[in-house]
Amino acid sequence: MIDLKLFNKPLAAVSVTGEKGRVTRGLLALLAGALSESNVNVYNVSSGEYTITFYVDEEQHKVAKDVLGGIVDGKTELASLSVMRNLAMITGTGPEFIDRPGMFAGFTGPVAKAGINVFSVTASFDSVVLFVDWNDAKAAYNAIERSFLSSLRSP
Repeated sequence: MIDLKLFNKPLAAVSVTGEKGRVTRGLLALLAGALSESNVNVYNVSSGEYTITFYVDEEQHKVAKDVLGGIVDGKTELASLSVMRNLAMITGTGPEFIDRPGMFAGFTGPVAKAGINVFSVTASFDSVVLFVDWNDAKAAYNAIERSFLSSLRSP
């Protein structure tokens, strides 16, 4: 059975961008370590071709921005830092994600059909995490619960 959760407070995404970030050994450890040393809790991490994004408590976004900004300023491999605030995190976890094609699309599809923009999706073998605007959080959660979870319960 899928465990669906809406995190109870807003998060911020703090993104480090740089063309050589992906091929810079130890960069993820350096950035995450700096946040940890500053007592910033990281709820999720995602990476793209040129970006590493850390999802932190909204109330800690300034600390995270300052800490990571100091690293960006000192590394030629990194170009910029950006912050997106007021994000909601919705997670779905369960063994159903492992061997059923279309599960991730089924999870995000109802949110799109509800007209809600998904800012980011991360996944592992048994879970998916998506981020939407905090103001859309309940509608997104309800869309997933109503459409996706009910389709799993149907015979």
